[in-house]
Amino acid sequence: MKTLSIIYSAILAMFLFAGCRKDDNAKVPDLERVPLPLITKDASTDVTISSQEPETFAATFNVDLYYKDDIKPQKFDVVIIKNGDKSNVKSLQDGVTTFPVSLQITGPQLATLFGSPIVLGDKFDIGVNITTQEGKVFQAFPLTGVAYNANIAALANSSTSVRYEAICKFNPEDYAGDFKVVTDDWADYAPGDIVAVTVIDDTHLSFKYLDDNARPIIVEVKPDNTTFVAKQVYGDGYGLGYGEISCETVPSADNYVGPCEGILSVRLKHTVAAGSFGDATITLQKIQ
Repeated sequence: MKTLSIIYSAILAMFLFAGCRKDDNAKVPDLERVPLPLITKDASTDVTISSQEPETFAATFNVDLYYKDDIKPQKFDVVIIKNGDKSNVKSLQDGVTTFPVSLQITGPQLATLFGSPIVLGDKFDIGVNITTQEGKVFQAFPLTGVAYNANIAALANSSTSVRYEAICKFNPEDYAGDFKVVTDDWADYAPGDIVAVTVIDDTHLSFKYLDDNARPIIVEVKPDNTTFVAKQVYGDGYGLGYGEISCETVPSADNYVGPCEGILSVRLKHTVAAGSFGDATITLQKIQ
């Protein structure tokens, strides 16, 4: 049986070899090496656009080659689209041939480029059209299909485009001053009461409840606009005989800042040494 298998394999190999002709090589297309771009944001500059003040946006991004020692392009043309519209590709910088290179983009430049003001939710994607040494062009934002190759995203630390989005950006300076109470489930305040909010630093605010000897409740504002209060004493316990009273945030969708509306909201659990009074949300809004 083993002998028969060997004979069969030999016959199959002869058949396959005989089925290939020298002339068939002309039908195989020439392979071309295409340089892969690497586009990254400079984190020391703006990485998002403030929808409240889009004219202040100023960012730097870097254009480089993913494989530093691989074949170089004839050129990269840096392009940009707005809100995913691939039919309206604008040029930022043509003929980039030296790598890496740092380029700048500003809010007024974007507004002029696309002919309309930047508003909340606008998204700007930056990529490059690749021209190879042989003159073939690969578009960053083709009308159909994906750019370059669908598997590129799987490469470690690859980035063939960057996005700048207009968001309600937290600006601590906007949170200093008087706020009106929208709701206070703890019932220290009634809707419409005025509460002073103090800015501690770029990521921390504070306000007080109405307890005797009230201490500031320090609120941390996270980069994603959520709020957090570490457990802390904020008063002497309202004279109830339980001793000092503390608060801390509990997981809730009520923990957030809404910079566009001037909202500060936290859901706090109130506790004393003897136990908990439960949790309650307080929501404040900046008085314009």
